[in-house]
Amino acid sequence: MTTKVRITKILRLILHLNLNVNVMKRMKILVPALFLGAGVLFMTGCGTDDLDAPVVTLNGDNPQIIDLGDAYTEAGAIATDNEDGDISASIVTDATGVNTAMVGKYTVTYTVVDEAGNTGTAERDVWVRATADDYVGFFTVTENCIGSIDPYEINIVKINATTVRVSNLGDFDAGETLFDMELSGDLNDVVTINDSDDNDATLFCTASGSLVDGMSGAMHFNVSYTFDDGTDSFTCSDVDIEQN
Repeated sequence: MTTKVRITKILRLILHLNLNVNVMKRMKILVPALFLGAGVLFMTGCGTDDLDAPVVTLNGDNPQIIDLGDAYTEAGAIATDNEDGDISASIVTDATGVNTAMVGKYTVTYTVVDEAGNTGTAERDVWVRATADDYVGFFTVTENCIGSIDPYEINIVKINATTVRVSNLGDFDAGETLFDMELSGDLNDVVTINDSDDNDATLFCTASGSLVDGMSGAMHFNVSYTFDDGTDSFTCSDVDIEQN
């Protein structure tokens, strides 16, 4: 091998080594850059997590008012989510606590969960109220106080939606009394009398109380009443009045 040929091979070897060195340097730069890019993508993906709960909107009235004994009709609700859109079909409604056979205030719950696991809820108040018709009938009056008399019977008839007329309240020997009793409160569960006797204008009755149990055909309320004829008066602060 001549000297010229040997020098040429040496130069080619040096050039090849330089190229390999440059490739290695580029790899050292490229690999960290790839990892950095993957990290940015990962962090960006985490930043788009759905953390907002869906919104549940009630249809119909709130509170929903039902007369004692009437059926409860579900008014429904709609649910919207910022990612999933309309998810009303996924709403779970719990109205198991509503008892239309008993005067009271109840709650219906609406729950929905979006694809990300966020939960949205809403509640509706359902009021089951008594009507004047529920107070109609014969009742037994029991006075629980000093000077009380034996249990006696009264009769109640309807005058209008919020007024009933009570006969024989007080069970006076002089004859049957007639007083108007007013119904009020969210559930018509508050009763008051401020009236003179229709048969004896000198006899005045004041009474106030509320329902203890409100069931159709089995109404029970408790009052405090006072009778005053201008000369004498009698008060009993614990009077149970139960439908027969």
